[in-house]
Amino acid sequence: MGAGALVLGVAFLWAKNRYSSALPLDVLPLDQPSALAKWPWKNARTQDLGRGITHHVATDRDGTVVDLFEFDFAKNPRLRFEIFDQDEDDAKPFDNRVAYWARNVARVSKQLNQGGRGPVLVAWNGAFFGYDLASPRREAFHVSPVVLRGKVHFNNAQHRWTFGVKNTPQGPRWKTFWKPSRAQMEREFDYAAGSLQCLIFEGQPLLLEPFPQKPEDFKHQPVKSTAREAGHIPYFDHMRTCRASMGWSRDNSKLYLLTVKEPDFEGGSSAALSAHVSGFSGKGIPALVGGWTVADVQRFWISKGVWGAVNSDAGDVLQFVYRDANEAYSFVPPRQESGEMRLHVGKNWKDASSGGGAIMYFFVREVSEPKAASPTP
Repeated sequence: MGAGALVLGVAFLWAKNRYSSALPLDVLPLDQPSALAKWPWKNARTQDLGRGITHHVATDRDGTVVDLFEFDFAKNPRLRFEIFDQDEDDAKPFDNRVAYWARNVARVSKQLNQGGRGPVLVAWNGAFFGYDLASPRREAFHVSPVVLRGKVHFNNAQHRWTFGVKNTPQGPRWKTFWKPSRAQMEREFDYAAGSLQCLIFEGQPLLLEPFPQKPEDFKHQPVKSTAREAGHIPYFDHMRTCRASMGWSRDNSKLYLLTVKEPDFEGGSSAALSAHVSGFSGKGIPALVGGWTVADVQRFWISKGVWGAVNSDAGDVLQFVYRDANEAYSFVPPRQESGEMRLHVGKNWKDASSGGGAIMYFFVREVSEPKAASPTP
């Protein structure tokens, strides 16, 4: 979805053509919570991906596939949460202009593994970003500062919340701040990204914008927010689409990644929301198939009992990879590049497409065991 900027005037003619084929399974009303937006999931498949990493996956009747990754940093102290930014190693590093498209999460994960920042265990698309539509190179730019290895990059304005981690001898400390200063970011984080939505803060849900009842209820970007609010993004919050969200435990020992993969497209979800709120119905109006609203994501984290949770970029840009216990990878490609729901790409990344990148990626890797000291002769 990059930058949270949707093309709002989606043509219903396009929607009619897009949805002319048979719709999969159930079509959920817009104002009804998704069935899987509550923990635990019934009939979920659970597997251990390695020491300290558990993976749950379930499929809803509307075709939505939800994944929950649990990272236990106490059980495996070698786990590390980091950020890779595509602007850190391109032709002009840190100039805030990135030809981002070619490197999706699969390509970046392979690069990180080969470059010594692996093994990547799970990686997913990062924070919101913007597009330069006038650029012939399909360039993107950051909309908020980013912290990489304790240093702040990009002198942008702060929007909404910043999320990240500070590594300590006692383990990671997950933190969120509302519009922090650059000095605060550098002091508080080793890795962090801004412009996220904060859904749970210190165990309490933050305020969300009510579901729109008429077209005039939709607000216009940018929407001002306070530290009591998640940080509203018009349309994006209320449409049913793909989601990527992180939560963590009060003792900081566990980090959770929740992904929601809808079986159709972000554009159709936006058109369906517009039609619903405008009161349109009948043949040719898109039905809403799969996906979650931001309220669904918050409901899930409330039921999970997390201490904190943030919502990141998603929609058609959602993408992630994960490595199983046999060191083979699975890849959920971005809808911008592929219509496949999930690909098993093995150890050699075979059949992993290269397009549909995001500007940055969050990932969890495993560092090497420290070498034992040689015995004193």
